[in-house]
Amino acid sequence: MRLKCLFSIYAMVLFWGTISLFVFPSLIVYFVFYPFVKYPQDAFQYLSSVIYKIFFKLLYVVELDITLQDEIPDGVIYIATHQSSLDYPILGSFIKHYLTVTNLNFVKIPFVSYVGRLIGARSLNKDNLGEIAAVYQELEDSLHSGRNVIIFPEGTRDDGKTLKKFKKGSFRLSFKTGKPIVPVIIDGSAKFLAKGDPCFKSLKRGKVRVKMLKPIYPKDFKDESEMLKYAFDIMKY
Repeated sequence: MRLKCLFSIYAMVLFWGTISLFVFPSLIVYFVFYPFVKYPQDAFQYLSSVIYKIFFKLLYVVELDITLQDEIPDGVIYIATHQSSLDYPILGSFIKHYLTVTNLNFVKIPFVSYVGRLIGARSLNKDNLGEIAAVYQELEDSLHSGRNVIIFPEGTRDDGKTLKKFKKGSFRLSFKTGKPIVPVIIDGSAKFLAKGDPCFKSLKRGKVRVKMLKPIYPKDFKDESEMLKYAFDIMKY
């Protein structure tokens, strides 16, 4: 157990260490290009994807097996299963031009909050309806601009055995904007780092399988509840 916890410390230092190497160069790029480009945060997302790929290469116990779709339209809502805190960097390693919604309370740490927003993370305060409405308006505007959104429809991490009930937010967003949903199944990350346990569960090398399914379109469903049920059925373990 002690060795697994030590490995967790190694993983944390590795993750934040690689981020630190890129944060300040990214900030320079951001401020240089800020006046000239509409989405200067794209530089952060590109460098973040590089960081995530390096992280998983050096985190030798985790082998990623990723299957993507050949053609995905611009401006989609990616919904993903959620077993572990490893899922964020997994998705960020291959999805571009996105905003993502998180319940992580990173807003209490000013610099982390600032960098998180630049990368595209938006934190929802469930007690502030005005703030929630503002975030969802930003997501709508992003989709209409041909950019992407990442949402974990369960709202929290599951145990890796069964999906939790999906919340309606991503499906309501799909119907309101007319944009498709792209389901992504992440399976196996809970075997390494599970909810409620800061220590790695296993130091034996194993696979996390990531499978992107074909886009589903709101026009093919009578309402958001029918679309939600279909997505849940094709994504359940």
